[in-house]
Amino acid sequence: MLTSRLLPVLLLLLACGKPARSGTAACGLAALAGPTALLTQFSVPRQTLSTPPRVLPERLVTRVVAGPALPSIVGRSDSLLVIGVEGTIPPSIRPAYGVLVLDTAEKARGVMLFEGLPVEGAPEIGTVAVGDSSLPLIGIQLDPSRIEDPRCPFFPDSVLP
Repeated sequence: MLTSRLLPVLLLLLACGKPARSGTAACGLAALAGPTALLTQFSVPRQTLSTPPRVLPERLVTRVVAGPALPSIVGRSDSLLVIGVEGTIPPSIRPAYGVLVLDTAEKARGVMLFEGLPVEGAPEIGTVAVGDSSLPLIGIQLDPSRIEDPRCPFFPDSVLP
């Protein structure tokens, strides 16, 4: 069990062990290993969000796993979040759910879109509107260094207008 949790983290560390530049193989590996490591973090107690954060910026970056980063608008519907993704996702990618990522200071880092089934037992804290689809949104609060190399950011500010 411990090995299965450490493997994605080790892959991320190996992928980012050498100096990385945008578009390098290291960042490509990090783009795959980091989201896998993110999902393993849902098994760590007290990291899964059970309710939406009270304070969020008006705009966030939404990243498709191993795909593009797009700007998004943050809204609320009753007590749940609504994240509206702007732009077009490649037709070959079919996201099924989103993960809102907060750092340990409760600052929103962004939203990661995944294919497949959402993390079992993670409460929905809202929805992600992608084109004509409305996807469930779950959330996690963690130390970003567990999943991301700062030289290969998942949620680059440069995406936001």
